[in-house]
Amino acid sequence: MQPELVERLHAALPQARAWIAEFVAAHAERARPVSTYPWQRLRECYPAELLERVRVVPVDAVVFPPVEEFGLPELAGIREQQLFGITFQDTFFVRKDRQFEALFFHELVHVVQWERLGSDRFLLAYAVGLATTTYENSPLERMAYSLQQRFEFGTLPDRLLDVIETATDDLWNYYAPQVLPPS
Repeated sequence: MQPELVERLHAALPQARAWIAEFVAAHAERARPVSTYPWQRLRECYPAELLERVRVVPVDAVVFPPVEEFGLPELAGIREQQLFGITFQDTFFVRKDRQFEALFFHELVHVVQWERLGSDRFLLAYAVGLATTTYENSPLERMAYSLQQRFEFGTLPDRLLDVIETATDDLWNYYAPQVLPPS
């Protein structure tokens, strides 16, 4: 990982956090709990408390943060992707025309990842994944897509949250030496 990029990633964190907080707050009135959706299979995968706490906002178009304004133009390529959903902490945004159970499952994987890592670590890991590979191959997305596929085929592992948390910890342990200053 290029030290200059790592510096810019850390410098961008306050702006990214502020943008996310403002974006989520601007949509809070339209957000509703995942638990209000009728999907039984999600209830079989995730704890009721999580489904009650996590919020969903249907939108016409999914918006990715303005990373160019944060000094990270190399991450702007994700705007070329046709995104159906995006997660910010415990709230996710999905296109109105793409509200399906497997997408909600995918976004809930990201919620668990955010909660496991915390905002700064999630943002760092996500940004490094985008900067070093494609969107589809970035590790946090690859994990969510892989589990989503297993959800669709009915082959999820037992103890799903433990699996997500362990894989997220492993990913962070790989990235931490690259993005954190030596202690």
